[in-house]
Amino acid sequence: MQKKRMWAALLAATMVMGSLAGCGAKDSEDKSTSGGKTEVGSASESVQEETKELDTIKILGVDRPGTDNAGNTVYLSDWVNGDSKIWQRLTSDLAERGIQLELDLIAEDQYETVIQTQIAAGLDCDMVNIHGVDSKTRMNLIKQGVLIPINEIWDTYSEESTKEFYTTGDGSVLELNTMEDGNIYWLSPITIGDYQGESWGSVKGAMIRKDWLDKLNIEMPETTDELYDALLAFQEQDANGNGAKDELTRASLSSFYNGIAQMFGLGTDLVCFTDYESGVVTSPWYQDGIKDYINFMKKLYDAGLLDTAESGTENKVENRLALICSWWAGTYEEAAVVVPEGQAGANYVGIICDSETGVSPVVSIQDGIQKNSNYEVAFTSQANKEAVGRLLDYLCSEEFSTLTEYGIEGYSYEVVDGVKVKITDSDISEVQLISNLPALWTNNAILPRLEVVDRAQELATVVEAGYSVGYEESGYSDKANVIKDIYENSENYVFTQMTPSASLAVATEDETQRSADLRADLDTYYKELLTKLIMGQSSMDDWDTYIAEMKELGLDELIEISQNRYDRANK
Repeated sequence: MQKKRMWAALLAATMVMGSLAGCGAKDSEDKSTSGGKTEVGSASESVQEETKELDTIKILGVDRPGTDNAGNTVYLSDWVNGDSKIWQRLTSDLAERGIQLELDLIAEDQYETVIQTQIAAGLDCDMVNIHGVDSKTRMNLIKQGVLIPINEIWDTYSEESTKEFYTTGDGSVLELNTMEDGNIYWLSPITIGDYQGESWGSVKGAMIRKDWLDKLNIEMPETTDELYDALLAFQEQDANGNGAKDELTRASLSSFYNGIAQMFGLGTDLVCFTDYESGVVTSPWYQDGIKDYINFMKKLYDAGLLDTAESGTENKVENRLALICSWWAGTYEEAAVVVPEGQAGANYVGIICDSETGVSPVVSIQDGIQKNSNYEVAFTSQANKEAVGRLLDYLCSEEFSTLTEYGIEGYSYEVVDGVKVKITDSDISEVQLISNLPALWTNNAILPRLEVVDRAQELATVVEAGYSVGYEESGYSDKANVIKDIYENSENYVFTQMTPSASLAVATEDETQRSADLRADLDTYYKELLTKLIMGQSSMDDWDTYIAEMKELGLDELIEISQNRYDRANK
């Protein structure tokens, strides 16, 4: 059966195995305010003496904010210029490697303007956050020699273990950043999900109110017909108890990524893969379950079961959403629902239904080891390559990941039964922050994140969350068990890429422009068409005409571009 790409061998071969996830901070004593630049030195005279011999890496980055438990907004610059023990640890870790950082931190809402201005004037830094810099500008910087190949640095100046991490280990996922010349010019954050030695990503899809099923003595639906009956029963039997027939399903009419489409075997985007592992690019419009899916959605719409506003926020808070599409291991959706006093909280549980059409339902899942595109960092031609090589040694280490995700043992986390547990009851602002976030220097700031998620611990946390909202006997065990079964019995499931573009190589300049041109018209057309078909405003009798029009708008060409990018990434 189809299964998540398991990179267990790579996990075992690298330094970052284990459960790491959380936050970090930093400390510094010497900051010059001119130009917004900060030189990060050490905390004692003896270390300051050593600092004179350190190689400086100048970084243009974002002054990343976070909010502590008291509601105070704290910025990375506060950590750098304050008395942060976690930032001090980062500083001393780098000093041991002969490195110090000089930071030019820009406010988040001003960064894109500033970076464009500085690119036009000529970048004066060694390392730069290029998030928000468009593909054409990036390619021009490469052609001009402003950005340098990072792979050449780890090949020549880094430790052998670092080279192995980026070439054959977990970091090799960054090969997706390879440009046409065969080089990698920017680093991206990496997330590794580990469940008992195998790599697993997060699952996202349809989730049903299990507490309502239990209240009405309805078994968990196994087919889409049973799902329809359950959703209808929620309305007819007043599952939320407010006396109105207002129990609704939140499932976007204009998108294929709503959880229900996946029950009919459909991918999550206009361009997708036929399944998780085949590497064959297609479109939901060409997949076998497309017509049955539209007819099912129309059935829900005609029965008044769909939340046509599609925002869902008010309906969710007011306890009216029977089915949503969300992260199966998340508990934030339930936290927003206001239930009648004295009742246990909402309980959304992942659900997979067979459409009984001969098409297998698919589970939408992330890569077990994934390159995240929310942030990239590049190095410029003026950088000291040998110093950058040492920085890379640190960035792919367990030491960096632990500090970024958890902080310091005994200060911001403790080890309980071999598991890192964040300290959540501290009065210290940076400890409060790190209990909820990764370090302020990651996630679109100055350094790329290396996150390792212990999926077993994640599921334990899910169960625990249920106790706090009234499920004293079992917590959210139903929610966790659905995910656990996928991990442990993957042969029983068929998977699809949650984000198809995550498996594609960097687009060329021509591919970027052509894809943007094609999608501008295609996205408008297919979203309007999908909505009208579900609402009965367009007829299924004209199906061949619709497909011909999408072909005319370039659907096949868009698929070909994505197929070429996938093939380059897996050559």
